[in-house]
Amino acid sequence: MNLELEQKLWNAGKGEEEYSRETWYEIIDALLDDFCEFIGEDFHRDSEIDLITGNPCPSFSRWIWTDKKAMFPISVTWSAFISGDIVDGFDVGIPLFMFDTTGDKRLQLKTGESYLYFTYRKQSNGCGNWCSLGWFKDEWGQWEDM
Repeated sequence: MNLELEQKLWNAGKGEEEYSRETWYEIIDALLDDFCEFIGEDFHRDSEIDLITGNPCPSFSRWIWTDKKAMFPISVTWSAFISGDIVDGFDVGIPLFMFDTTGDKRLQLKTGESYLYFTYRKQSNGCGNWCSLGWFKDEWGQWEDM
């Protein structure tokens, strides 16, 4: 992500100036471009972005997904969404749901964890990077219909 957009991300909601929809779209696309590079796989992006531009609490979300590549027994596809909002500064994360391509069954661990979670974190040098926080349980049942 270029430094100008990244600084806008970290400063979102702090000043009086609200970012335009176009600026937010640039930030979201840059985050997704970095995520694509991080995971080493291309994906589709929903054309619709849920976006609230108002300060002091701007927020966004956008669905992303992969196509079924093949119908082999160990093939998987996934669906996820990127979201960002104010927590302790601007927080960006991606819960990712994996599916078996032969039966469209959502994959989960035997211990109940059902999605992978990725976050974009600001480092001490002021730059951000993607990292995986691993598997998580759907504690509140909000993803049961996936």
